[in-house]
Amino acid sequence: MQNRTDLAVECYENVEKSKFKDISVKSGNGITVVSVLDKRGEKEIGKPVGKYITVEVPSFANDTDIFDGRLDKISKILKNLLPPDCDNILVAGIGNIEITADALGPKTNSYVLATRHISAELRKNMGFGNLKSVSSVSTGVLGETGIESAEIVKGIVNVIKPSCVIVVDALAASSAKRLGTTVQLSNTGISPGSGVGNHRFEISKSTLGVPVVSVEIPTVVSTQLISEAEENPMFVTPREIDKLTEQGAKLIGMSINTCLQSEISARDLYALVG
Repeated sequence: MQNRTDLAVECYENVEKSKFKDISVKSGNGITVVSVLDKRGEKEIGKPVGKYITVEVPSFANDTDIFDGRLDKISKILKNLLPPDCDNILVAGIGNIEITADALGPKTNSYVLATRHISAELRKNMGFGNLKSVSSVSTGVLGETGIESAEIVKGIVNVIKPSCVIVVDALAASSAKRLGTTVQLSNTGISPGSGVGNHRFEISKSTLGVPVVSVEIPTVVSTQLISEAEENPMFVTPREIDKLTEQGAKLIGMSINTCLQSEISARDLYALVG
């Protein structure tokens, strides 16, 4: 029985690897890069064509220091995934703030430094003439807004016309050891809820018309890992889910800030949002 997962590296691990000719996998220094090269590879692994980067980090449940190297590592990866000369960015936090395991996206927004409202003249007077324009939004979920997250993001994109969109969301994993210890970054966008069988409208370049980069952390695992007799599996979270979500949001938010606002030190950025 195949467990549901949003992680590309687990999709690769869960199938027969010997037949793969359309997928490239490279690992080293706690980073695994899965590249789906064409439509055949897409069919084999069940993930859209693109690059999926998995970063192993110390468990958020036991550690609170984001200035131990992981912040620099993730911000550099994110920078390489963004389009060149990206100067107007929308950060979209997907999920339900009322459900801890699904609150990663909304919580991340509280750590993102929004700058779009700062005028060019004020930026110059502050000494930050190259400050990038950043907007952030929490979309909520269909059950509370009556609007698909993809529809909300697309509406905002049509108005503010960003260079790219960074989407933050929680994931489902098929391995409990990856909960709170893994960050996945991708240049393919997302299909919210796909890992738990609740597919929503896709948020990607094809639906928005601008590049979409996703940053995600697994927060739930299928009960099929516990009992394969379950016909309709539930999804469980670790008991430290509150800390996992809060620390994960802090790391992602700060990674976005340090990636985009290179003129300001990471410590100073944290003082502004932390």
